[in-house]
Amino acid sequence: MISKHLVKYVLTAAARDKLMMTLVLMILMGAAVAVFMGSASVNEQGSFALVFGAGGLRFLGVTGVILFCCFYIRRCFENKEVEFLLSRPISRLCFLFSHAAAFSLLAFLIALAITGTVFMLGRPDLPGLAVWGASLAVEFSIMAVAALFFSMVLSSAAGSALATLGFYALSRMVGVLLGIMSLPPGNWFFAVLGSVMKMISIIIPRLDMMGQTTWLVYGVEGSGGVKFMPDAGASAIAMLEHLGLTGFIALQGVVFVSLLLAAASYDFMRKQF
Repeated sequence: MISKHLVKYVLTAAARDKLMMTLVLMILMGAAVAVFMGSASVNEQGSFALVFGAGGLRFLGVTGVILFCCFYIRRCFENKEVEFLLSRPISRLCFLFSHAAAFSLLAFLIALAITGTVFMLGRPDLPGLAVWGASLAVEFSIMAVAALFFSMVLSSAAGSALATLGFYALSRMVGVLLGIMSLPPGNWFFAVLGSVMKMISIIIPRLDMMGQTTWLVYGVEGSGGVKFMPDAGASAIAMLEHLGLTGFIALQGVVFVSLLLAAASYDFMRKQF
């Protein structure tokens, strides 16, 4: 179902576009800015640089993954590379899964580079850094497949990138929104909106409960886990309590990558060339 040659083809395109080189330079620049901002802090300079750098590099990494995946897929459609590749002995599902595997591999490499940079920024809690890096790799993989889905559905590279970034923003904010909606509603509109948000939270990855920068400073247990809001999604918190943090992160990756791949496969199989 996955073609090694097609995966290599995508990785070669990433190397040709100098994706990794550009991101490495941007990561180093972001780390330098974090160190500078940390040196300007009155106290806890190391922790400030660590948290500031980790948060900024996380957003930089996911933006790079989304932009490359969206613009690469749309360029393949515009240059007729998709028709050419499908004229080879490659099925549509093999084409889709191979691209998902290549994008996930790129996401893992970018997450690894960011984790290594964060390690050099200060003295992070090592178990917390390991969990943070693993959750970062899962998060980037989910967003890479989400970018693949939106670039298959939408005909514009900029539109698919914006849609994926909107999906990412919602995934990062859903816990806060659920916490607000858990308050007593002032009228029927907010009551209905709260019920809708609870349903949406079931099909949205809970990225707000992953990759928390407090793990780097205090460790996973010392930071109080991921329950920064007691009402930020009862179903997600229940899964976390039953599966543990690593199980929750792994389940998020498997479930949402599978859902996005299934949706992309359904749309791609119906396309006419």
